[in-house]
Amino acid sequence: MKELPMSPRRQPDGRPEWRSVDEMLAQAIAGEDFANLPGKGQPLDLSAYFASGPEHRIAGKLLKDNAVLPQTLQDRRDAEQLCIQASQTLATQKEYLSALKTKICAQAPALCRFFPDRPTALAALGLPTWPEYLSEPEGAPLPARRAFIDGAKRLAELVAAYNRRIEVAIAEYLDFLRQANACAERLNQQVAFSRHLPAGLQLKTSDLTEAEAQVRTALPPLTPLPTDLAQRLNQYYKTARPSLWRRLKKNSRIAVSPNTCSCSVALSPNSSVNTAKCWA
Repeated sequence: MKELPMSPRRQPDGRPEWRSVDEMLAQAIAGEDFANLPGKGQPLDLSAYFASGPEHRIAGKLLKDNAVLPQTLQDRRDAEQLCIQASQTLATQKEYLSALKTKICAQAPALCRFFPDRPTALAALGLPTWPEYLSEPEGAPLPARRAFIDGAKRLAELVAAYNRRIEVAIAEYLDFLRQANACAERLNQQVAFSRHLPAGLQLKTSDLTEAEAQVRTALPPLTPLPTDLAQRLNQYYKTARPSLWRRLKKNSRIAVSPNTCSCSVALSPNSSVNTAKCWA
């Protein structure tokens, strides 16, 4: 027997009843229609929606029953999350590098303040140009040799650590992008060879060469101090602050009398030694 089409809902006077969508939803919620929906509170079974063919539907259902996404959706999700992790990791590394650079700038006066000017400092350090992190020379009196060299070594260590951290940051960033590209390429290949997967699932891969160039531009390394820094500073120290014997020899005037076997030493007013005599 052929079913007759359902007649529209009518009012008591026989006229058709017109209701908006909001009114129908409100009436359904007020009743028990939603409360008695089949499968209420259970996850939707989408295993067959993204199957690439009938032979994969059973596998897709098993994945869904075990709370595992189909491979295509998992690849897309992983690719997106890896790109986010790459950006977050790079931002964290930038914050660390900024704090480390602040320490470097604070340590720079331990080396620079004892030079009289930039040309003297560049000649002593063997650098062609003035690094941005170095402070201006002040011509301060040289401290003890060990303190002078130890302060410079500490600065060199901080600069080297900064440059190493840049390489670590770039390597981590590119590694995340490389993993994201692998997931995106696998996803795009599955979508390209499937008649059932929508083309909108595909993702664009990152150009790793361009990404590396951009991040290296954003994180330029600092000019390193020479590896023979201690030897260079030792030489400068000897020149700028000679030993006591050399200062005595330079500032003294030795007068020898021809009729006596003794010699007297007349020193400059800045010498700490007043008189000296010697006998043959």
